[in-house]
Formats: sequence, C-alpha cells, structure tokens
Amino acid sequence: MTRQLLAGLGTAVLIGIGPSAATAREGVAPFLSDAVVAALAGELSGATAKRTVQELTLHHRQRGSRGFAAAVEAVVERLRAYGLEEVEVLSLAADGEIFYGTQRSRPGWDAEFAELWELELDGGEWVRRRRIASYADRPVTLAQDSTSGAAVAELVDVGEGTTAADYEGKEVRGRFVLAGAQPGPVARLAVAEHGAAGIVSYAPNQRSAWWKEDETLVRWGHLGTFPPPTTFAFMVSLQQARDWQARLAVGEVVRLDGRVEAGQHASSYDIPTAAIRGADPALADQEIVFSCHLDHQLPGANDNASGCATILEVARSLAKLVREGRLPRPRRTIRFIWPAEIEGTIALLTADTRFAERTAAVIHMDMVGGDAETTKAVFHVTRSPKSLPTFVNDVAEELARFVNRQSEDFAGGGSPRFPLADPEGGKEAWLAQVADFSAGSDHQVWAEGSFRVPAIYFNDWPDRYIHTHADSVANIDATKLLRAAFVGAASAYALAQLDSDALPELVRVLRRHGLERTAEAMARADQLRQSSADDAANHLRFQLDYERRIFDSLGRFAEPSPELRRNQAVFLTSLATIAGAPGAERIVTASGGERVYRRRALPKGPLSGFGYSYFEDKLASEEIERPQLLDRQALWGGGSNLAYEALNLVDGERSEARIGADLSAIFGPVPQAEVAEFLRVLESIGLIDSAWVMPDAGVSF
Repeated sequence: MTRQLLAGLGTAVLIGIGPSAATAREGVAPFLSDAVVAALAGELSGATAKRTVQELTLHHRQRGSRGFAAAVEAVVERLRAYGLEEVEVLSLAADGEIFYGTQRSRPGWDAEFAELWELELDGGEWVRRRRIASYADRPVTLAQDSTSGAAVAELVDVGEGTTAADYEGKEVRGRFVLAGAQPGPVARLAVAEHGAAGIVSYAPNQRSAWWKEDETLVRWGHLGTFPPPTTFAFMVSLQQARDWQARLAVGEVVRLDGRVEAGQHASSYDIPTAAIRGADPALADQEIVFSCHLDHQLPGANDNASGCATILEVARSLAKLVREGRLPRPRRTIRFIWPAEIEGTIALLTADTRFAERTAAVIHMDMVGGDAETTKAVFHVTRSPKSLPTFVNDVAEELARFVNRQSEDFAGGGSPRFPLADPEGGKEAWLAQVADFSAGSDHQVWAEGSFRVPAIYFNDWPDRYIHTHADSVANIDATKLLRAAFVGAASAYALAQLDSDALPELVRVLRRHGLERTAEAMARADQLRQSSADDAANHLRFQLDYERRIFDSLGRFAEPSPELRRNQAVFLTSLATIAGAPGAERIVTASGGERVYRRRALPKGPLSGFGYSYFEDKLASEEIERPQLLDRQALWGGGSNLAYEALNLVDGERSEARIGADLSAIFGPVPQAEVAEFLRVLESIGLIDSAWVMPDAGVSF
C-alpha cells in the first residue's frame, strides 16, 4: 500500500512511503551507485556505535570538567585507532571573561563530593536516616555550577519558588527550600533575597505527552553561570518531593543535612576533530562537516552520546572503506568535530573564521538512537532555516525516504536489498520525518546569519527520558543508530562527490520536493486567506523565491548548465501558475526611500549562546526595553525563533519592509512595527547597521 502524507498546516511531513522517479527501481538509492550503497550498508555497524555510546555514558561530561576530558580522550583514541587523518584537539581558553563572538566563555565546573541526607530524631538528637542524593552514585543529583557549602537545616516548601508570592508568610532564612522550578531562577529569590541555606529542586522533565508521568525521574539541574553562584542545589524526583510535601502539610518537620565540594574553574573548550582529506586539489579545502555535542550529564545516552557515537561510526566506516579501496576517496574533505553544545561551536567558528568559510554543509546529530517503543522518540530530518534556502536539505531528505521504504518493506515481511537492520537491534520500520527548522542544538549556530552554512539536523523528539538519570544505554536501538549513520554517511559522501554530472538527477529531486513544499505553502495560504488575501499572497511569494534560491544554492558545489537553468526557469514559472501567485521575477526589492540593514562584521554569533545571552546582557547594561517581538507568538512559531530569523534575514539587501514581509511569510503575520522596533534595538547594541536606499544609486552604508 502506497501512502504519502503532506502535513499542509504543520511543520512536519511524513516521508519515504511512496516511490519516486529517482528511486523507482527497487533497492536503488538516490545520488549514489549500487556499489557505494552496498559498501556503506555492509560496513556501518549499529552495534559498534552502541558500544561507543556505552563507553561515553560512563563519564559525567560537564563542560570543562574531568568527565568531559575523559570523553575527549576516548574519542581521540578511537579516531587514531580508526586511521583518521588530522586527528587533534583544538583547545580554546574558557575563563568566564574571554568572549568568542557573542558567546562569553564559561569556566569549567567540577565536583569532588556532594551528599544530601534526611535526618530523624533518635533519643533527642538528629541523626542521619536516609541518603537522598549522592554525586558519586548519581551525579545528576547535584545541579551544575553548584558551589561548595554545607548546611543542616529544616526544609520549607516554596512551590515553584520563582515569584515573590511563593515566599509570603514563610520562614526561609537558613533553611533548605523545596522548589518545583530549576535552581537558577529559584536562587535569585530564595538565596539572594531570602537567605536560604540551599535548594532542593524537583523540576520535572521537559514537557511532552509523558511529562510528569514517571515520578521517579531525577532531572538535570542548573544554576546560572554569571554571576558565579553562591549556593548549591540538589535535584530529587517528583516522587520524593510529593512525599515531603505531604509530610510538611500535616506539620511534620523535615530536616536535611547537605554538603557539597564543587565549583567553577578556569578551563578550555576542548574540541576533538579529524578528517578524511579530499582527493581533488581544487576542492579539498571545501569541507562537509559532521557535528554533534559531546558534553552532557551522566548517563546522557541518547542526548547525546548517540550522536557522538554515530559520527564516530561514520568516521570509522568511511576511513576504512577508502583505505581498503572499496570507496573512492571523496573529492571534498569530510570532517568530524565533537564540541561542547552551542558554546563550543560558537567558540570554534569565531576563533578561526576560516572554519566556517570552508564548510559547504553540516550534518548535525543530536539524539539519534532512542528506541521508539521505550523513549517514544520520533526521528526527524530537520531542515535549515527558511532564511537559508539550500538543496542540502533535499539530499538528506531523499536518502531518508530511501531508508524508510527499505525498512518498511523489511518490517512488512519483504526482502529489500538494504533493510539496514542491525543484528543487535530492532526490525521496525524507521518512518523518519522531515521537519521545518527548529532551534535547540549546534545546527542553529552554523546556519546563523554570521556564518550561513547549510545544516541538516538529525534528532529525536520527543524522548521522555531526556535530561534525566534514565537516559541510559538500555534505551538505545542499534538499528536506529545504523540507519542514522547510513543516511548521514550517504549524504556526506554524495555531497563530497557532487559535480555537474550529478545535477540533472538532483534537480529532478528538487522539483519533486518543490511541488510538495509548494502544496504545503498553498494550504497555509488558504488558511491565511480567510483573514487576509495580502498575507496569503505574501506567503506564496516567499515560497516561490525560496524554491528559486534552493536551485541557486547548487552553485556552491557545481555550476548548472545553461539548459538546466532554462528548464528550471520554466519549472518555476509553471510553479507560480499552479500556486496562483506571482513568479520569482516579481519578488519585492528595495527601492528609493527604504531603510536597508546589514550585519556588522563583528561580533559574530547568535543573540544567545549557552548559559549566556549577549542580547539580554546588552539590553540590561544599556537599559533598553525588551522588544515586543520576543514575546510575539505567530501561527507557526514565535519568540526566540522570530528573533533568530529576523536577524538572519539582515543581509545587506533586504529592506526593513522586506524583512518584515519575509518573517511573516515564514511564521505567519507579524506586526511590522514590532519588526522595526527589533531592528532598531539590534542597531543600537551594535549588531547591525542601516542605510537608506537612494533612487538609482543602490545602497550606501
């Protein structure tokens, strides 16, 4: 049975069910020869990747810590054993003062000891009754960035602990507070204002359909990095918190004994990297990069030992296949990196701008191995942001379609050529989904307007065990790791080999996907037309320009022939007719009397990094009111996503009105006044410049 679902009003499209023109012949993958596909499918091992996951989960991989250093050593040791080239660790100082673009470096953090005990009265004296938390046994029970301290004190329930009302009528000074929110925001009131001795948080797991369902989970907790914390916080389960709350409610005294030896220290962002050098002298300096993030709490199996292990497996397999002559050495260089999440990537790309300049595409893996039955995970192939149209999305999407078809045939009792089912894993159909851009990992740094590197993001969502002690290797499926590795390796190899001869097949895929994307845009336009014909027309206008720019993005890799360009122009004109909207030639451009913005050369990087927000810091220091755009919720996204794309759209060519129109096309109607206010704020804090477009004179900054 053939099924294909276009989610016209959603952000995800179920892919890989029906056949395609490029892959109609059974078992033939797009873009690659049978020999290449067979070599990759035969060499890649989900079981090997899962064993690497297990090794990484032994380390509490906090930034700049001994656990992170041990994980770095494990990665480097394997890279050398696998015969990778250019194996090294890039080390960038991180002391809390040095800036890398918009990221203020965060000092490392380590803990030596932490225990929390509940006491009971015995013969008139308080003695230890039960150990509630131990850093040695379960490191996640100590909130990151806790500082040294000790207290023996009563426990007081302060609800969420983030508003003044939570503390009214309660004696907090010198006591432990039991709070439902993360320790960072609680500390500002409980400790700084009310003098609490310490924090015990039962912050539940990230919101999903399974949120709060398992009350035994202990979630990863955080105190702020700046300014350095002056307190410590323990993390407990919702079950434990409920027990204490019931006892406190009937007047029982709960007394705790907590001691912590921990703190921040000057450190560095240590980033392992390795490569498979390209064979073409003219293209070897152009790189296809595999990215992940190595840091996380213990065990952190799916998040993100799975991504780290999977790109290690891709590195092993590609290097071995090239070394043995079973794959031609790629024309472009394929590189692998393991930074700390977001902050490490910002540091890397700003410390040496040539790194981003030579990167043609990124394949980012963050949570790629969760067993769907256990974690409830859905695998996504997430596109680059709409501000960065790129054919790279289509390459990964089409290869994911191929694996979906093969795996579904296999699960249904068929005999596909490449089922990609690991002997130590499951046999279920993969059913990967394509999703529009969403932030939340390092891909957002690569694709940000400072760097503009196309980035495909492989990720699971949801995962009911993310950021908890239960994110263990037992939840990892070797088959899923294998399939993620295959699509990643195949995408990278296809991109590394891409030349003009491959463009006709690729352009056929772009057109087919373009029809699907335009169908989705037409459905959204119908939704918009109910309230505004202009908004509907603007949405379709943007979509047609988006398709044109996707084709133009081929030029970074290979030059389309004149015939291919002519045919594409015909296709785009036909697409405009089908959509009932003006063609790409009628896209609005800046004219006389319009303000145009461009990004300043420095500082590079997104508005917010990890543990530090350049934007919020500037607003506070310069006493600027928070722009309304940050609190705007549009039809298809809002808040920080709106701000991210608004800044990305600043390219030195778009006018203020055009930025607002494009932003409204991406997310749904956004008030132009809020866009204008946000751009003025960006200019006032020194991130962008503006100039007026003069008639017949172009833009003059």
